[in-house]
Amino acid sequence: MSYHEDTIDWQLVHDLSQWLDNNVSDQYKNQPLAQGWARIAKIQEELGETIAEFISWTGQNPRKPQDPNAYHRMMVELADTVMTGIYAMNHFFAEMGGDTPRYILMQRMKHHAERIHLYG
Repeated sequence: MSYHEDTIDWQLVHDLSQWLDNNVSDQYKNQPLAQGWARIAKIQEELGETIAEFISWTGQNPRKPQDPNAYHRMMVELADTVMTGIYAMNHFFAEMGGDTPRYILMQRMKHHAERIHLYG
């Protein structure tokens, strides 16, 4: 399987994250710390939806029927979880500066590979 070196449209990430910041209720617009908390909490919300679909797919809950179609929904929710995390990183980068989300993600991936001696 081959992959593109970088398949994330970082301009789109920025635009979507900016849209999220600009379109919250007035209660959040003047509360930067509340915006940050909301961005992080949203990751947990998406993760909860992922777990619910995993439970449905695997039949972990004996009171509910196992649903093989939940696999696709789980993958979609997992993608939402990942992207929500990236949007949160972009939100904080826009507020605080520092290393870009792309740079941090690439560094962490390299760190993980080095930690298990995957390369070299």
